[in-house]
Amino acid sequence: MALKDRIHADVTRVFMNHGHFAEYHTWNGRRFECVTDEDSALRRKNNNVVDLSWDNNSTETLVYTPKDSFPGRAMPNEHVIFDSRPMKVLQVQEDGGMYAILLVSFDPKAVMA
Repeated sequence: MALKDRIHADVTRVFMNHGHFAEYHTWNGRRFECVTDEDSALRRKNNNVVDLSWDNNSTETLVYTPKDSFPGRAMPNEHVIFDSRPMKVLQVQEDGGMYAILLVSFDPKAVMA
């Protein structure tokens, strides 16, 4: 078995396995399986430093999903509904048959007294 085939098999068997990491979410109302990561997006936003003192009322989420089972298209600057929340696609990367999609939502934060 070629390395490329082994990697694809591992992605399907482990990473995108609903019993391990993957969860069901919706993209413009269509259900699909993906892995989301908000911690990595937070570190990317704050230049690899987890610092909550700087916040521009936005929440970033990384979505990892297989390209062949993705229920639509993802283009930078496109507005989508992800899990019933309006979001904007900031970045789309394809690598090894997987999409890594960076989403942002602009949510006003509550002010604490």
